[in-house]
Formats: sequence, structure tokens, C-alpha cells
Amino acid sequence: MAIIHPHQQARWFESATWAVAHAINDGYPTLYLPLLPVLMQRWHFSASQAGLLAGLLALTTQALQPLLGAWADRRGGPWFIVLGLALGSLGNALGLAWAPTYAVFAASLMLGGVGNAAFHPHMAALVSRNQREHRGRSLGGWMVSGMIGHSLAPLAVVALWHNWGSRGVAILALPGVLAAGALYISARTIPRPDVPRRRPPPIRWAQVWRRSRGFGALIVLRNLGASSLLTLIPLVWHQRGGSPAQAGAVLAVVYTAGMMGNLLGGSVSDQWGVRSVLAGSLVGAGISAAVGGMATTGTGWAFWIAVAIWGFTVNGAGAAMLVYGQSLFPGKLGLASGLTMGLGNTIGAFGAWGVGAIAQWHGLSIAIDVAAACLMLGVIPAVASIRRMAAPLPE
Repeated sequence: MAIIHPHQQARWFESATWAVAHAINDGYPTLYLPLLPVLMQRWHFSASQAGLLAGLLALTTQALQPLLGAWADRRGGPWFIVLGLALGSLGNALGLAWAPTYAVFAASLMLGGVGNAAFHPHMAALVSRNQREHRGRSLGGWMVSGMIGHSLAPLAVVALWHNWGSRGVAILALPGVLAAGALYISARTIPRPDVPRRRPPPIRWAQVWRRSRGFGALIVLRNLGASSLLTLIPLVWHQRGGSPAQAGAVLAVVYTAGMMGNLLGGSVSDQWGVRSVLAGSLVGAGISAAVGGMATTGTGWAFWIAVAIWGFTVNGAGAAMLVYGQSLFPGKLGLASGLTMGLGNTIGAFGAWGVGAIAQWHGLSIAIDVAAACLMLGVIPAVASIRRMAAPLPE
């Protein structure tokens, strides 16, 4: 019988704590999605305003992440992780439970997004520093834990809403606060970085623009379609007579299938290349949304299969995009994240506002087709600009 060394046991417990905290943290930004039809009736807002919520959330969770990550790199310390998780839990759960108006809820959603953006960069660095020998496996497992949180959050929020209403949703702030306290024990060991003695070399913005514009366009179109459809799916379900509890299950299927797609897409891109995976992901996601059953059927098995295929295909590009984005600016990962993933995702998410307006004036089916078309248009920059892995950016 193998004997587990106490130090190894402590390491496993610490890693499990980090994984659970990541799952809890990543679940909070998705809490409101299955309750969108209920919120629209409560606060009397339109489908376009529902789409705007995705852009406002991305403005903090995505666009602020590189800035907060750079600040954390300079200042160090545990508070980016601990307070980030606590702020995200309180902003998202309490805002969803007790906000009196749409505007107050949007503000609380953005406040929770600030906490989410503060948590991610420094937590990833802590995980990487803790596991020097198996860093890729450790980071991969930690990323999967976040995707599990995406899958479970819609189920939890609809169950609590159905049984206890606003008080039940407010209870969801508690796991984040408790996890933040547990994280402080390990996060306080983060060493504070030394202040660099010389200034970094200037960024060559003209070269950055030439290298990233095609990839940035791809990210904008992909996230425009993905954010729009995530907003539209619970609205479609409600329009067809589905219950909020079932809407939570539909979103759980989307995220669970997306987790499998992300894992498979990263492996396949190593064999077939980034361009093939990105193009296949975008085409598959567009077809499954437009003609695979999401826009043309009721609430039967065809709809469930369509959303599962869509979740699988649209997330299949996640790892490949990250790999290619980092290849554009090796050694400048903050720049890569800010200009490609952060900025591109934020611009795309604000596009959900326009798709929501289309749903408001022309119907949900047409809005779904427009979002699907945006996904398929992303194939053009994918094929045109990603011919091979980019050469390193000169220092």
C-alpha cells in the first residue's frame, strides 16, 4: 500500500482548494443568463439591453484583466486573489438577488467583473509557480475547473431561485466569500516582485498592428456570435414555453460540451494546425446555430442536440486561439492578452447589444441567424491571416 507523504498530501489539498475556488469564481459571471426572461419582466428591459449586459460584463472581466494582471505583477501580494474572488461573489450574487433596477444590476455585474479580472492573472501565476515539474498539466487541470464552474452555476441559480427566490440567490455569495478566506492561507505566500531597475523597451505599435489585426478581427467576430447566442438561448427557450429550470439545464449542456470541445480542440491543433481547428470550429458553430435546430425547432431533442454541438464547436477554438495569440508576442503575454483576447472579446461582446436589437425588432430567429453569420465570417480572417505559427516579435 502506497504511503502518501504529508507534504504531498498538503500539496494535493492546496491544489484542490485552488480548483474549487476557480470553479466558484468562474461560475459567478454566468449566474444571470438562465434568469434573463425573469429579469426582463421584473425590470422591464428589452432584448437589446439584455445583449448590452454581455458587453458591460466583458468591459470589466476581459478588458481590465491585462491591466490588473500588470498591476499584480508589480505589486504582488495575496489581495488580488482574495479580494477579487470576494468582490466577484458579492457583486454578482447580491446584485442578481436584490438590485432594484436594471441600471443597478448592470453596475453590480460590472463590479463583480472587476473582482473576476483581478482574480485570474495572479491565480494562474500562483498555480504555475507551485507546480514547476508538471506546469502544463497543472494549468490545464486548473482551467478545466473553471469550466466546471460555468456548467454548474446555471443549475444552482435556477434551483435556488425556484425554491427560495431572491434570498436563495443571495446565498450564492457565501461560497465565494468562504473560498476567498481559504485562499488567503496559500495566497499570502506569494512573493512580492522586485521593482525593475531599467525601463522596458518601447512597444513597436505599427508592427503590433500588422501582426494582430487579422487575428483580432477573428476574435471579435467569434465573440460577437458566441456572446449573442449565449444571451439569446434562454430567451428562445422562454419564448417556446420552456421553464427557467430547464434553461439552466440547457446552459449547463452548452458549457459541459464546451469543456470537451476546448480540451479536444487544443489536442487536435497540435496535429492539424491552428488554422484548421479555428476554421472548423467557426463553421461548425455557425451551422449548428443557424440550421442545426437552434433557430428552427421547438424544445425537443433536436434543440438539445443543436446547443450541445454548438457549445462543443464554438469552444473548440479556445486553446488554439490562446496558443496562436501567445505566439504573436512571446515574452509579452500581457500585451498578447490585452490586444487579442481582452480587447477583441470586449468589442465582440458589445456586438451582442446590436444583435439583441435585431431580436427586439425582427425576431429571435433572425437574430440567431445573424449571430451564426458572424461566426462563419470569422473563417475569412482565420484562413487569410493564420497561415503558420507566427515568428517571435523582436525585443
